[in-house]
Amino acid sequence: MTKEPFFRLNQEPEALSGFSRTVAEIEWLLLVLMLFYLVVGHTEESVKIFLLGGLCAFAGFVMAFHYFNFFTQANIWKLALETWVMILLITWFVWHTGRQDSLLLNLYFLPIITSALALGKLTTLLEVLLIGSCYLYLGKNDLAGGEFFSLSQSSVLLTWLFPMLLVGYITTMLSNDIYHAFSRIKTTAQTDELTNLYNRRAFMELLEKQLQQARRGGYTFSLLLGDCDNLKSVNDQYGHEAGNLLLQTIADNFRHCLRGCDTAARYGGDEFTVLLPETTVEAAERVAKRIKDTLVASSFNYRSNAITTDISIGIATYPQHGDTAEALLYHADQAMYANKRESKNQVAAQVAI
Repeated sequence: MTKEPFFRLNQEPEALSGFSRTVAEIEWLLLVLMLFYLVVGHTEESVKIFLLGGLCAFAGFVMAFHYFNFFTQANIWKLALETWVMILLITWFVWHTGRQDSLLLNLYFLPIITSALALGKLTTLLEVLLIGSCYLYLGKNDLAGGEFFSLSQSSVLLTWLFPMLLVGYITTMLSNDIYHAFSRIKTTAQTDELTNLYNRRAFMELLEKQLQQARRGGYTFSLLLGDCDNLKSVNDQYGHEAGNLLLQTIADNFRHCLRGCDTAARYGGDEFTVLLPETTVEAAERVAKRIKDTLVASSFNYRSNAITTDISIGIATYPQHGDTAEALLYHADQAMYANKRESKNQVAAQVAI
């Protein structure tokens, strides 16, 4: 478990919901602009009715994605699909309203800005390339077959695409700055400053998510709750600086003993918690024993004094020992203190609730 927590804004459920609402507003704005053009523009009645039918279909698409609950939650693929549909709609509408001479060509900026804000550089670049292909397609009837990729046409295309590339690049850079600032803020808020593990609040959020996934998937997971056996004596004998080094030693031990999918946290004071996805109680006991053995075998020097430590660990497994966060933590806590009372070199989960 060597990775540090890193948060992407467009992977946070609340942020995704916000992006989804913004995309819906942009889609309605796009729809209103096209309807306005049909009202004030010079378009043949037969074409106007045809375009109006397409806009009604697009309105149905937007309502299905945002108001009919076809999707239980927003996600990146949903946002990407919506931006691609916007590009296709704009191309279809522009084709019937003047092609490369249409007044609506600037509507392509809407999906570009949306993609740059929510989806990142690669998706935005792919969408710019798609828009460039659409632009060439819109003007193909005005070109001879051998001139489709001519130097003059390429120059026109690049001149037309440059503002979109510039807007997409600048918007993406700004969104990346926001992402990194958000990541630093959230990492600080959810990380224990001393040990650089998750703090209690972050761990409880992860535990609730693990419970939801386990209930849906029907699989098991285990929870370890550990308490340092000699922090108070180290603080009393050597001072709090040595005690802090002791806690950091325990945290480093977790990083070396756990899998990448496991999560360790400083639960408070000298207590630590570990979340072990898809782990039975027997496997959790082996993990706990490995943690204890590795910790007992290690030591650190403080002012020429070799300091060692041990940890008492209690285990709780879902659903065997409870189906809520409170029940699992209570069972692990009882098991931990039973171990501490009986012997400071035991691991167990068999404690009555």
